[in-house]
Amino acid sequence: MTYNDRGGRPRQGSGSRSGSSHPYSQGSRGRISPQGTYHGPRGTRQRPSSRRSSGPGYPLRARNINFQSGRARRLNTNRRLLILAALALVLLVLLIVGISSCVRSCSADQGTPAETNPVDARVAAGVSEDLTNQFSVELDRGEKLAQIAANADAYENQALLELALSEPSAIDFVAAYPEAEKAAQPYEDTVEKGTVPQLVCWDSRWGNVDYAGGPLALTGSGPTALSMAYMGLTGKGDKSPADLAQAITEAEVATGDSLMSGTFLTDSLGDLGLTCSTYTSNAENLAQVLDTGNYLLIEAKAGTLTDAAHWVIIVTEESDGSVRVYDPTSPEVGSHTWDPATVASWAETLYQLSATESSEE
Repeated sequence: MTYNDRGGRPRQGSGSRSGSSHPYSQGSRGRISPQGTYHGPRGTRQRPSSRRSSGPGYPLRARNINFQSGRARRLNTNRRLLILAALALVLLVLLIVGISSCVRSCSADQGTPAETNPVDARVAAGVSEDLTNQFSVELDRGEKLAQIAANADAYENQALLELALSEPSAIDFVAAYPEAEKAAQPYEDTVEKGTVPQLVCWDSRWGNVDYAGGPLALTGSGPTALSMAYMGLTGKGDKSPADLAQAITEAEVATGDSLMSGTFLTDSLGDLGLTCSTYTSNAENLAQVLDTGNYLLIEAKAGTLTDAAHWVIIVTEESDGSVRVYDPTSPEVGSHTWDPATVASWAETLYQLSATESSEE
């Protein structure tokens, strides 16, 4: 029989040996190629190569071999536990220190409470009572002005908003106006004959009353100035601006730029126990009238004291010849004296008011 090697070529000199049908003689083992196939009980297999190759076989896989002993591993584990324990201890110390500081701070605050101003806590402690009261007034006004701004849509007459912005003393009145009753209240302050009280149109006792198409707070300079003259001449407080506004309305003379015609002064004061005389407005006439102890009403023209025409009262002449004017639309006007020529230039006519004999009794 011919035996073929890997190349499939017949081997020279091969053949059947005497006395045997096996390819090689009994007692001898055929050569095995270091590489290639071999014959075994289970058939032909590929012989594994001792070197790594890209061909078929069973390549070895790379593995990391841990050569540490069990004792070394235990030491590493213990070291990590010690580090963690140290970190935990540090955190615990920091936590204890923080809590202690907080406790001491809270204890100190409770032991020494912050000093407050006994008059108004909004003002720092140690400020004098007089200054504190001044601050309180302005702080209250600021809060109410913010209230007015937030509810501006509740005001049908936008001139009230302008009043609050231009006259700080009117802020309280304007803030309360949307909910206030539109009725007058009596004037109950002390009245002294020969002394003119300084009144303003937006006093809550009469400012809410409707007069000449609007709230008296905006339209009532005429009746308010006349009420001041009445109280100073008679010493009576029974004719408030609201009362005189009603009389002027009934006389149908709530007209003109100042919303009170001068004809009411010349024709309708008899029921009040007053008389009226008129003079051309100049500094000389102004001084002579005031020397008699009487009062003067003038209709200040637009663009003089304010943008609108309105009524004011000239109450007295000072020793230096200056005069004092009360303006029911601006308390600032009455805070200082004026040159008589300047005041006379505001108007065309001086209305001198005096009390009748019957009203003086």
